[in-house]
Amino acid sequence: MSTDTTATHASFAEKHGLPFALLSDPSAKIAKIFGVARIGGWLPSRRVTFVIDKGGVVRRVIASELDVDRHVNEALATLAELEPAP
Repeated sequence: MSTDTTATHASFAEKHGLPFALLSDPSAKIAKIFGVARIGGWLPSRRVTFVIDKGGVVRRVIASELDVDRHVNEALATLAELEPAP
């Protein structure tokens, strides 16, 4: 989720062939709730990944402005821990 518009998200998802929906928060309402908004939502949100389980519990918070690989690797590891392969 980001404060980008739904049109921007649709273009990004199409360009990268994403098989899932991207959520838009143009008013930064959700960003404020999760504590990642900057200057009241006027600037792009901080780069933070929240891994939330099926019960709605935040299981991991990954914060890094520059290391995108860290977000991906730690999120995937957390998901594997939550639901191990059969």
